[in-house]
Amino acid sequence: MKRRIAILTDSSSTIYNFKHEYDNIFMINLPCYIGDEVFTDFDKHGDIIFYKAYRETKLIPKTSQPSVGESLDAFNKIKALGYTDIIYLPISKELSGTFMNGHASKEMIEGINVEIIDTKKTVSILGYMTIEAARLAKLGRSIEEIKAKIEEINQNSAYYLTVNNLTSLVKNGRLSYAKYKIANLFHIKPIIILNEEGRLVSLENVRTYKSAIKKAIAYALEHLDPVHGEIHISYNDNIEDLEFAEAELLKQNPDVKYKVFTIPSTVTAHVGMDAIGIAYINYKKE
Repeated sequence: MKRRIAILTDSSSTIYNFKHEYDNIFMINLPCYIGDEVFTDFDKHGDIIFYKAYRETKLIPKTSQPSVGESLDAFNKIKALGYTDIIYLPISKELSGTFMNGHASKEMIEGINVEIIDTKKTVSILGYMTIEAARLAKLGRSIEEIKAKIEEINQNSAYYLTVNNLTSLVKNGRLSYAKYKIANLFHIKPIIILNEEGRLVSLENVRTYKSAIKKAIAYALEHLDPVHGEIHISYNDNIEDLEFAEAELLKQNPDVKYKVFTIPSTVTAHVGMDAIGIAYINYKKE
């Protein structure tokens, strides 16, 4: 029997930011909350509605993973379309319980093979993984070949994030109040890396936000393959910061290939509205 492989990801991948024609890509929303208001349907609306609400509130947004029932519902809908296999690419299990909930849902479905991969990634790198997985599935590649490609991308990519306003990091428990006060006093901004293990770890502290953006770009370019690689810039609605990052990237490397994406709402809820992410991906086309 010929295998039909579907690729399922979640909204942390910002797959809705990618222009593609793959009908074998599906997405689960990771809900965000501001007070009693729930934000989903990112595939239809993108992140702008959540951004606007975040700018206008004094509340700290919250997030949650999809329920077991929601994951199971996604599996069943894909099964009903005649697919024999699902490769599920959720946000890094170090960042969310989405991966574990997926496994719980997998135990409850019959009649379709479900492979759940710890991608160790999120944001646009996860989106790129999803596109590549869908492409290989359309080419008739095996599940094992697709899983190998996902790991190859993980080993050849990284995401650097810097944040101007540290308030959300403090209120979400990711930065102590004492460190927050010192950082504000000396205009210190963190550079955070999403590493190969799928963890967000502090890489360096830099004086001033623009200097942190410059340093994050330098880190990414240092590891970028200039021929077989690309840079991703991600932002919230902070257009001036995006323009600065683009100009600085081209200043450091005028010939670089790059794309622009939004930071997904589920990440923005934890890091705040004034953030810039810089990713590099080195790739080898089949």
